[in-house]
Amino acid sequence: MATFRVPYPSDPARRQALFEMAVAKMGSYGSCSGTPDEGTFQAKTPIGELSGSYRSEPGSDEVEFDIRKKPMLVPLAMIQSEARKFVETA
Repeated sequence: MATFRVPYPSDPARRQALFEMAVAKMGSYGSCSGTPDEGTFQAKTPIGELSGSYRSEPGSDEVEFDIRKKPMLVPLAMIQSEARKFVETA
């Protein structure tokens, strides 16, 4: 459906900590399986399902999200903005 990139820590310890925070936050909405470097996610929202995958090369300072399904009423720009905000505030 759509792909975007957001900044991501290149330091393995910071990457692991951010990944653990993201998995914990997803726990109440859906699930995430994988490693800090790649995996898949899915979540249910009141207006529809969000699912996709993510990938980041070790040492890279970006993570790439591939959104496969999203609620029709939620623009991709909003999903990208929320992902960026999460990384920046973690």
